[in-house]
Amino acid sequence: MKNMPEPEASFFRVTLLYRGNSYRLICNVDDIIDCETAECAQDLYDSYVQRYTNTISKSVITIENRKGGKIFVYRVNGDTACLCVHRPDIDCKDMCANYMK
Repeated sequence: MKNMPEPEASFFRVTLLYRGNSYRLICNVDDIIDCETAECAQDLYDSYVQRYTNTISKSVITIENRKGGKIFVYRVNGDTACLCVHRPDIDCKDMCANYMK
């Protein structure tokens, strides 16, 4: 195939923290970076997070831009789930520490 661009590796990682577990997600990082509204965060939950929490019951607590990344914090069945898009040298656990029990 001519003129097909080379795939680009993402500079960011996407990690989900839920119930003491950490999951590395494969997804479109740009969708997460560009997301700024609660409605968009709900869509991200439905697309990427729900399969790990096994529930559709959730609420968006916050969306925050942090140094080195961005976090989406959800309340799920009385627990907290934190979805992070972050640089590889930044620990998602540190970014979400204020919200995780």
